[in-house]
Amino acid sequence: MTDVRDFVQVWFTGLFNPIRAFYKLKSKPAPLWGLLAVLIRFIGTSLTTIQVLFLLRRMPFVASNLTFLAIESYYSAEIIFLPIFGITIWLLMSAVVYVVLRLIGKVSNFDQILNIVGMGMLTPMPAVWLWDWVMIALNSYQLMTMAVSHAIFQLWETIIESVGFKLILEIKTSLAIGMSLLANIVFALLAMIFIR
Repeated sequence: MTDVRDFVQVWFTGLFNPIRAFYKLKSKPAPLWGLLAVLIRFIGTSLTTIQVLFLLRRMPFVASNLTFLAIESYYSAEIIFLPIFGITIWLLMSAVVYVVLRLIGKVSNFDQILNIVGMGMLTPMPAVWLWDWVMIALNSYQLMTMAVSHAIFQLWETIIESVGFKLILEIKTSLAIGMSLLANIVFALLAMIFIR
């Protein structure tokens, strides 16, 4: 029970004070907390936002890049594959950061990177979920509105992760920002293929 309370405290502290949150995260179980964060983000999104879009019979803004999935059934499939995508992209983002840091001669800890990326992916989600639900309720869930707002949320995630890389991996600010940008470019490129 204490671990659950600690996890939630670190998560919500990160919304307003990521420096304090990552100082606390540094001593927490890695990569377990990163995995929990990713599961909460993507299962939570699947069972709420995507489920509602499916039940409302909404169509994705753009056609599927997965040609075997018809646009009419995309959200029903996304409910199932979104958590799988989440775990895969979390591992890939973290691996890219780890490999680049090793290639430039920096000592890095893959488990800690997984925790940083996972918690960075989860931290802004209360705001993202609330925004999406309000936009759906107001029938304002439109392509331009969602593209701009989600780009801002992605920038927020990038900033949070750069704080984590700097504090936990103890690397320079410029490198931490670069690693966070790189990880989130990987996310954006694959999200454009799979997420609708």
